[in-house]
Amino acid sequence: MDQKNYITIAIVLSVVALIVGIWALITSPTANLVSQDTFDKVLKTNTLTICYATWPPSVIKDPNTGELSGFLIEAIQSIAKDAGLKLNYVESSWGGFSADINAGKCDAGVAGFYPMINRSTAVSFTRPFYYAGNNGVVKAGDNRFNTISDLNRSDIKIAVIQGEFGHIYAQKYLPKAKLVVLAESSDNTAPLLAVSSGQADVGLIMADTVQEYVKKHPEVKALFQTPYSTTPISWAVRKYDQKLLNFLENGINYLESTGELDAMAKKYNSTWYSLKKDYQPLTQ
Repeated sequence: MDQKNYITIAIVLSVVALIVGIWALITSPTANLVSQDTFDKVLKTNTLTICYATWPPSVIKDPNTGELSGFLIEAIQSIAKDAGLKLNYVESSWGGFSADINAGKCDAGVAGFYPMINRSTAVSFTRPFYYAGNNGVVKAGDNRFNTISDLNRSDIKIAVIQGEFGHIYAQKYLPKAKLVVLAESSDNTAPLLAVSSGQADVGLIMADTVQEYVKKHPEVKALFQTPYSTTPISWAVRKYDQKLLNFLENGINYLESTGELDAMAKKYNSTWYSLKKDYQPLTQ
């Protein structure tokens, strides 16, 4: 076979390989997902479906009616209203929202989601636009704890909600303590109730919840005067949904620029924290 035939065969094989490669890419599950643009679907159906997890006062669920309210709920409602979109709500959980988003149960996760590094491998997050302080309660006469590291003792029971920041923090930074892990529910005061009832020495939850709880329960007091850490809060979408991510980012930017986000937070007495504000560092 002469050189010309070799070249011809090589060209034919290259073209065939290219066609096969393109076909495989087009028919792959990932390509299918990318082609099904979520934001285009949202605009076509005029409906945005969001996953949420209860987190008063940011996300509040009425136990009788199921109606949602709160700082973050009003924020997404305002964005949807300006865009002429209807909202559908799907209840999720702290540990399961990434899976629910990727399973197509919702288009985005809109709640107090903590953009942890490992979660970022599963979903894409908006930039953090809210920083929640984290605190806890102890019995009113308990003066054993001056810093968060003082909790890292084998004789200390710490009540936390499964998958919530207090749980994540305690697992990593307070390994010696005994954790009382409570199931997720619409009542974020559960770790605090565990202290009131004597089931735990300390209950960890966001500072807003602690602030309201100690007003009504004189048997306990705030663990610290300032948060032991702050948690950046973001919303989440599937990894490939850049259009929807941009839409949510633009909505957040608009609410910030008009002062509406601040007004919503104040309405629900939701305390804002800046990462520049003093708080106790992460210690072991």
